[in-house]
Amino acid sequence: MAYIKHTSTLARQPLALFGLCLSVTANASLLEVDDPGIAERCELQLGWQQPRSDHSASTLKTAATCNQGQWEWHLGFEHQHLGFENQTDSSNSEQQTELGIKLPLHADTGPWQSALAINLQHHHQDHHPISAEVLGIMGYQMAELDLRLYSNLGFYQHAAQSPQRIAGIAIALAPSADQQWVGEIYRKAPEAHAYRLAYQWLLKRQLQLEFSLGNDLKGNAQQFGADITFFFG
Repeated sequence: MAYIKHTSTLARQPLALFGLCLSVTANASLLEVDDPGIAERCELQLGWQQPRSDHSASTLKTAATCNQGQWEWHLGFEHQHLGFENQTDSSNSEQQTELGIKLPLHADTGPWQSALAINLQHHHQDHHPISAEVLGIMGYQMAELDLRLYSNLGFYQHAAQSPQRIAGIAIALAPSADQQWVGEIYRKAPEAHAYRLAYQWLLKRQLQLEFSLGNDLKGNAQQFGADITFFFG
């Protein structure tokens, strides 16, 4: 998750693979590279993604996240409507449920932070439905520039397949307390190397809007996205 930050004296514990963060972070996102912050409150996130080249394909995501003191849990669901070229005789859609936790690796209040994220996924249409992600996160914040850097590194394991490396790096710039720009480059599978740019806008600390544009590094899979996050508690 990528977050708009709000400066605080409280220490934040990250769950991202590799990230840098000094201030307490408040707002969540469904971006691919995880931010090293833990949710301050309970959050409900709704997201939509649409490939530019295939209007018959789209992805809907929802996730609930809550803070449990020094760690965080989330429960998410994803529904993907397949494009015409990817449909099978049995189904034109795929669903996935994910349960994850984020654990801090240390409690320092300096500009560096690190955390561990563990996610279990259930693929509803798969004969071997269970997979797992284990991610390490480290982050660094340059408070004087309102700039944060963070990165992820880990692996994905599905059934008896060989583990696949997951990696990503992101930069977040917050020109004001309620706005943030995020850029990320990530690798989720051997054939999938992509980037995404996102704009986040926090409204009265009750909800956050996010708009994103992504593409693979070969430039032939442009995708639009829009997310909304509600905060409770």
